[in-house]
Amino acid sequence: MKSTKPRTASSLGMFDLFKGLGIATVVFVHTAELYALNTSGGISISTFLIFIYREALMSAFYIASGYGFRKRSIGKCIHQQLKGVLPPYLYAVAATAVIHLAFHYACFGIWENSVAETGKVLGGMLLGLPHTAEYFGITFFSCGPMWYLLAMAVGWIILDILMNTFPERYIPYAVVFTMVLGWATCLVWELPFCLSQGMTVVPYLYIGYLAKKRHWFDQPLSFKFKGLVLLCALLAAGGALATQSTDNMSMGEWTLGPVGILCNGVIGFWAVHWFVGLSRKCEGSLAHTLENVGRRSLQIFCVHTVELTAVPWYLFAAQFAATPLLGLLLHFALRCWLILIVCLFLVNRRRIFRLRPRRSARTAPTATATTTAPFSRYASRHG
Repeated sequence: MKSTKPRTASSLGMFDLFKGLGIATVVFVHTAELYALNTSGGISISTFLIFIYREALMSAFYIASGYGFRKRSIGKCIHQQLKGVLPPYLYAVAATAVIHLAFHYACFGIWENSVAETGKVLGGMLLGLPHTAEYFGITFFSCGPMWYLLAMAVGWIILDILMNTFPERYIPYAVVFTMVLGWATCLVWELPFCLSQGMTVVPYLYIGYLAKKRHWFDQPLSFKFKGLVLLCALLAAGGALATQSTDNMSMGEWTLGPVGILCNGVIGFWAVHWFVGLSRKCEGSLAHTLENVGRRSLQIFCVHTVELTAVPWYLFAAQFAATPLLGLLLHFALRCWLILIVCLFLVNRRRIFRLRPRRSARTAPTATATTTAPFSRYASRHG
């Protein structure tokens, strides 16, 4: 049955197909990192086919988020980001700490070590560290995929500050300078709360903002731009092969430096543009399933953060050292099933735990809207 909802390039819902497939790809990549799938020549297939362009995928997420950006007062922007980010982030921190402590003690049986390791996880999440780092002489673990959410919030605030500070004609230069500054800080120090990563994603948010302002998603890509996308793709692959490493935004590593950051933005914009066009044509059940996943991408992302950080999946992967492909497929299926169950529970938690009588029809919608509207608006705008 075809959907009656029109697909236009003027609503945030046009990114649902992209976000659905994107979040599934993120979960798959995080699973594939635990398994070595090598050819006889020693080149990792998963690394070459997926990891080289994974940061282009991340840039595409930020571009889609930037589509919902609009200039407002700095104070309002900061308030919006804190109100939207802090609740899901703190919930994820608490859940990760509790589950990590339980799993670590169940697997290793030493209470003191379990508390110490969980303390490192909790400290890293409270500091907003995108990767393992040492602070105050203590090693803290990363906040996991939550670095993406923190970097997005920081990027939105920085872009709003630039919009309120500089005339419009100077904004592109300020954006590029901010990006270079963020890249430079990654070379010398690991800033807390993903401040460096937040500066490097500002160009992606700005691209999304311009795409909406200039209706780029309504227009076909020019031949010159397609050539630029091909050039950027070749540069990214060449940089990875030359350095034997790949870009990693959370680690603050780009094989081509600032040029690599911009190349990822070009490839990411092409990917979003292609998916926007595809979403207007696809009406099958698979497309609608991915769109439904995309509408819940932020919730899925938070659940994925908790299970990725708290559950010792490396113990599961160790059981399939001889058959990594089988382990990868089983692991991915198990992880998707777990995320699905938890998300269904969160969506239906009010029905499950409804112990008191139902409120009157006049008051119940108001209470529900008051509780869920802020997070829903943030999720729909930021994706």
